[in-house]
Amino acid sequence: MDSNMMTWVLVGLLAAVLVVGGIFLLMPKEKYIEVDGVKIWQIPNDAEVIFINQAQANAVKSLKQKNQLIAFVGEAQGTGTSQDQEKAKIRAYQQIAEFLNAKVETFAQLVEGQLQNVQVSGNKQQIVSASVDAYKRVTQMFADARISGAYVFAVWRVSKNNVVNTYSLLVYDPVSILKIVEMDAQVKQVVDELAKQGVNFFEGLNSVMMEATKGTPMEKK
Repeated sequence: MDSNMMTWVLVGLLAAVLVVGGIFLLMPKEKYIEVDGVKIWQIPNDAEVIFINQAQANAVKSLKQKNQLIAFVGEAQGTGTSQDQEKAKIRAYQQIAEFLNAKVETFAQLVEGQLQNVQVSGNKQQIVSASVDAYKRVTQMFADARISGAYVFAVWRVSKNNVVNTYSLLVYDPVSILKIVEMDAQVKQVVDELAKQGVNFFEGLNSVMMEATKGTPMEKK
């Protein structure tokens, strides 16, 4: 190969590299809610982040690194007001309730599995039924947004054609929910009775909640 041919080959390769590099630079980069460089949640490239719960930042970062982050996103459409943020938060709580409501049978099976390994006094089916009743009570508390077992970690909004979509990222907190749910007399009584029978109500509840990560970006690959 003569020098002229070599020169043209090099020019061609350089041009190809520049084209590919230009395309790469022009491609929109993925955008995330991050804590100290740890990617927590992907958001649209044109999203405007308007709130990060700094008080919970380290806790959320730890959950993400341990692959234990369970979160739900609520959405509200409007003008981007504080009322829209509240609606988005309530919608996220309702999503938790909808998820739990769809997993009643799963929870019952988990309780039955616990009962197989212990000696109980009384009818096992009645124990399972009592567990499910308490589970449904917790589900309703989430639906009513009356429970602090989850907290808003981030809020962002996306504006398009004079319409603003506001999003609230609600993180499920397995530590707090234990304390909050036990403050409900109805649930606490059932949970205490179940514990005497060898059933860990919160173990079952948290196992169900972990299923919320399946098929989502939160699921460990």
